Amino acid sequence: MSTYSMNITGILGLSEYSNIFDYFSIIDHGDNFIIRINEENKENIKFINSMLEDNKFTISNAGFNSYGCYFISAYKTK
Repeated sequence: MSTYSMNITGILGLSEYSNIFDYFSIIDHGDNFIIRINEENKENIKFINSMLEDNKFTISNAGFNSYGCYFISAYKTK
């Protein structure tokens, strides 16, 4: 099992969504994936959660850290 991490800063555009999908193809079942999103992208949280669920990820933990950044911890299922 591996753990992958992605920090998203700045405004989310097509390039960033493409990068997220690229990670999906690398991550195998049982692997963990942590995404950190800065405050500027709060409106995209639901969309990213949907992307994860649509690509066979289960969100195990999510919320704001002490710095105001949102994090999503998920793992890939079969």
